[in-house]
Amino acid sequence: MKKIVALIITLSALSCMSFAQVNNGLMTTLSAVAGQRDRMPIEKLYLQLDKPYYALGDTLRFKAYLLNADFLKPSLKSGLLYVELDDNTNKCVKRMMVPVVSGLSWGDMALVDKDFPEGSYTLRAYTNWMLNFGEDYVFKKSINISALSGSTLVKATFKADKNKIFASLRFTGLDKNPFRLKDMQLKVMNGRHTLIKDKAATGMDGSMDVNFDLPDNVGIKDLSIQAQEIRKGPEQASTLIIPVTLNRPENTDVQFLPEGGNLAAGIPTRIGFKAISEDGKAATISGKVINSKGQEIVNFQSTHKGMGRFEMTPQAGETYSAKVNLPGDAIKSYPLPVVNPTGTALRIESKGDMLEVTINATPELLNGSGTYYLIAQTRGLICYTAPISFKGTLIKKVIGKDQFPTGIAHFTLLNNTSQALNERIVYIAHNDNLQVNIASSKLNYTIRDSIALAITVKDNAGKPVRGSFSLAVTDDSQVKTDSVGSTIISNLLMTSDLKGTVEEPGWYFENENNKNNTSNKAIALDNLLLTQGWVGYDWKAIFNPVIQPPKYAAEPEFLVQGKVTNVLNKGVEKSNVVLFSRKPEMVKETMTDKDGQFIFKGLFPIDTAEFKIQARNKAGKSFDVGIEMLGEFNPPKWATANLMSPWYVNSDTVSLNNASTKAAQQKAQATLRGEGNMLKEVVIKEKKIVKESHNLNGPGEADQVFDEQDMLKAGKMTLGDLLKEKVKGFNIGPFLHVKIHKDRKEDESGVLQKRVSYRVNEKEMRLVIDGTDVDEIDNYGIEPFPKGRFEFIKHYLDYFSAEDIKGIEVMFNSAYNTAYGNNFLGNGIIFQDFEYPAKKDWAFVEITTRSGKGPWMMVTPGIYLYKPLPYTLPKDFYRPRYTVKNVASAMGTDLRSTIHWAPRVATDKDGKAIVSFFSADKPADYTVVLEGTDLNGGFGYSRQKIKVGKK
Repeated sequence: MKKIVALIITLSALSCMSFAQVNNGLMTTLSAVAGQRDRMPIEKLYLQLDKPYYALGDTLRFKAYLLNADFLKPSLKSGLLYVELDDNTNKCVKRMMVPVVSGLSWGDMALVDKDFPEGSYTLRAYTNWMLNFGEDYVFKKSINISALSGSTLVKATFKADKNKIFASLRFTGLDKNPFRLKDMQLKVMNGRHTLIKDKAATGMDGSMDVNFDLPDNVGIKDLSIQAQEIRKGPEQASTLIIPVTLNRPENTDVQFLPEGGNLAAGIPTRIGFKAISEDGKAATISGKVINSKGQEIVNFQSTHKGMGRFEMTPQAGETYSAKVNLPGDAIKSYPLPVVNPTGTALRIESKGDMLEVTINATPELLNGSGTYYLIAQTRGLICYTAPISFKGTLIKKVIGKDQFPTGIAHFTLLNNTSQALNERIVYIAHNDNLQVNIASSKLNYTIRDSIALAITVKDNAGKPVRGSFSLAVTDDSQVKTDSVGSTIISNLLMTSDLKGTVEEPGWYFENENNKNNTSNKAIALDNLLLTQGWVGYDWKAIFNPVIQPPKYAAEPEFLVQGKVTNVLNKGVEKSNVVLFSRKPEMVKETMTDKDGQFIFKGLFPIDTAEFKIQARNKAGKSFDVGIEMLGEFNPPKWATANLMSPWYVNSDTVSLNNASTKAAQQKAQATLRGEGNMLKEVVIKEKKIVKESHNLNGPGEADQVFDEQDMLKAGKMTLGDLLKEKVKGFNIGPFLHVKIHKDRKEDESGVLQKRVSYRVNEKEMRLVIDGTDVDEIDNYGIEPFPKGRFEFIKHYLDYFSAEDIKGIEVMFNSAYNTAYGNNFLGNGIIFQDFEYPAKKDWAFVEITTRSGKGPWMMVTPGIYLYKPLPYTLPKDFYRPRYTVKNVASAMGTDLRSTIHWAPRVATDKDGKAIVSFFSADKPADYTVVLEGTDLNGGFGYSRQKIKVGKK
């Protein structure tokens, strides 16, 4: 790798020297590419997890490798990493920030049931800087979290006849006993829109059939069935989300992609194809290409994951289609791309240690005098350049692969106006990944046995390698590790440079260091690159850059920065700014610059980080200055993802065993603690308490309570958004109220008039802040009350944010709203000629603010309470230690699914490291996975098995 890196640097310099005198166009291109890389360097990120899925009560553990994209060395641009779990609606359930040092970080996330309902999630990891390049650069992985008890499993199969959908569902418990004769509420959903709503009952075997017509223009991407058992009493069953998965052959997507990007008349062209079923998985196909006269041109057949290739010479004025044999004996025609009467073609063949590049053109271009440029780059580094002049014949160039590092090489043919005509990506394999060996101290182990693993890492020349690695050991009976899934090698060298999903990426790299490996995988990989989109720079942006600050700033360290402004919103120079912190306890002081800006460095925010910032003007007063925070982290919004299948739908035996074993472990541990056997499970829910609440029923005595922890998770969300997201039944709706004649007599009736107001379910909302009823403030404004009240309440909902609030309590039912009605209302309200509901018809929402100043709270001049996302520091993995004395005690309490997790495995100067741990309480096969880097562009991956038997 060092040789290749040196070659890239030398070649870039020589390219500039050799072409500087003869080709200004090429120099312009080289300069533009280098300028773009310098302005916007790309980061790559990979996370190794301890296992692929989890149960409630587990801890998700990860090791992060953050590298610069060009040489794959540790990135020094970012020192903060964000890791989050998003639910199947893309709502962030948990986000954490961890520090990154020399490109490395590790952490863990406790999956407690109060934060994580069972279901499917997306794990995302990114730096703030990475957001400048779009979601394709963000590390993403699907995660399922299962429950331990009380869960419902669903066996689901689907069929379709045109737009008629037939769903067969069978509901059972974790014990596989069917849910007999259960009444179910069913909804067929298209995203968040309800298509059908109905009730049905399960049979004696727990099954039911759900048949429905699919409306026109509704695909199955977001189609699901929601099922909920109808129960009596306050406890509601959880809603089961069952994605509708169909594979109607006629909806198979088959794409044909010419090498280089287009079909040019008269030029022999390789065409890659890719077939994707309706469920998003690869489909096996075959077929033939026919012309407009119905003549057969060429046959084709997919080889791996629905992909393949064929060759043909398109003719001018001709159109082509493919007659494709789809699964299920279906046949469908697909059009091939249009044939261009004029154009160029780019073809690349891998021949041993060389690449043969052929550039061809239609006759009028071959005989022209135009100049073209061939550019080849890897990860933004120019590795090869050449001017191209046809002079009546096609061009062939033989390029040594040693001019490129291992990974994807991106070839582009540009014309003299810097327009990209053809592009092609190929994979360069030098088989130079790190050689990792994991040796166990003996062939077989027993339960609660001491296991020692000797790790040795060498480069491809056999020299020892220092490096940073992470190791996970899992129980095969509970965790099904994917042998062909993503690894640090497949991710950083391939899939991170591609758009979309790559099925089984690890398959392409199995036995990749084995020089006797067949060429089938190399051909399959090339087919993938022929048909898969790639990430990279936009050539228009390279040659016509708009130089402006990036939208998302790099964060090399945690900073608190802001601006002190005067009453005219202008920066105040030389303003004294003081930062106070309780945890850790500190006081820092600084002065603003000429623009009124200030920065505090050297901070380490932990737990519930909170900083009080106070600014003073030149006279030492705070009353006429304000503080505006700068550089605050702004949570990204992700594109809508495909609906994932939750763990409880068509679950495999291993994942079910993971949940049941976790439950067995918890029961055994409870018995050991002396909690005994309970005849019936009792669920004790901790009551939420809002400190310093003015709740007339007492703190926490309400239909719904959201405490300080809920507010911290909500961040800067407004009170209105908080109510909308968290309060069940919160809405805006119409009311018909009586308008009273000003001069009416007692026996005269009023006039019904419609107005709009905030509601909880059907009851109108009344807002109480720190014990003060907002309706009692004589400040509704000039407009008539029906509009004035709504706008007045809205003012408070927009003004307050989660940062200002300690808690929210909702009083809806008579058990809780009666005290409020008696305190604030009579039998009714008459205001501005309108008669309003009686006290029982109101829902009261009590807000407890941090200031305690009620609805008159104003921003304190010169003071800002800043609550950033704190660091989440990792906890050491629990390692039980068994000795002669305790090796047989409390047997059955150690049923770990992750047997061991070691995120900080560092090899020494001899390339060696030792990892030791103890086996658990039941016989099983263990899988050991080790991944990592030498921090100099080299990567290693190894997968081994350990057998653990009975004593």
